[in-house]
Amino acid sequence: MTVIREFAERCRQGLGELGMTLASSAEIVEGHALATRTVSPNIATVETLARIQELTAASCFTARAPDGSIAGVIAVIPLSPAAGPSLAAGMFDGVNPPQAMAARPRDPVIAIYGWGMAGATWRGRATVMAGAVKLHREIFPTIPLYGRAATPGGERTLLRRIGAQAVPGPGGLVVAPAWTPARRVA
Repeated sequence: MTVIREFAERCRQGLGELGMTLASSAEIVEGHALATRTVSPNIATVETLARIQELTAASCFTARAPDGSIAGVIAVIPLSPAAGPSLAAGMFDGVNPPQAMAARPRDPVIAIYGWGMAGATWRGRATVMAGAVKLHREIFPTIPLYGRAATPGGERTLLRRIGAQAVPGPGGLVVAPAWTPARRVA
């Protein structure tokens, strides 16, 4: 069982191998601007991103370009058992996620919600996509990854690269089950 403290440490280490770092408050603002420009203006607010980052200590990560600008961002929400019923019903509010569903210290992480990713450059997009795959297949292979695509590129990543499938229900949610040895061989 992964608890939030271990989740945060493993995210920082694993995503750090790709050159990503935990986002500061200023980087959350910059990353949000990038995501609204390249993905959609209908995303979680800066305040919501910052609140979940503060609760989990491992929700928002950035990749920097050689010139120091943000090249890419990825945001995830480690989910506590309180999220189980909503996930099973195919519903999860990613724009204004219920705070009670985010894993906190000593909470087990039962699932990861792929909150969003965006890239300013080809390399930035490639880095965050690699980060999403790494989170699911290497860092947390035993934890299911949920998400909802906001763009055709996001849909390709979730469905084709990560292997997610639709969750029954009206919410448009998809899930990539735990990355088991049988899925690795297939």
